[in-house]
Amino acid sequence: MLGINFAPNQSTQNFSEGQLRQVQQKWEKSAIAQSLTASKSDRVYFVPAYICYGLPGPIGTELYLEELKEQLLSSN
Repeated sequence: MLGINFAPNQSTQNFSEGQLRQVQQKWEKSAIAQSLTASKSDRVYFVPAYICYGLPGPIGTELYLEELKEQLLSSN
């Protein structure tokens, strides 16, 4: 899921965490999202959109894929 929220969040020190917290909470509260096989299998991953939008092209793609790879490997 791609989430984006550039509004400052005073409750967190970590920019990435602030970017994703609201998206994750909405996902968890959505009956439709929770009915999906990926949600039921705990296979939904969140990566901040600024990685893609802030660095378009091969460098941004590489960073985005590395972040996703970290999440996939840490889940196992």
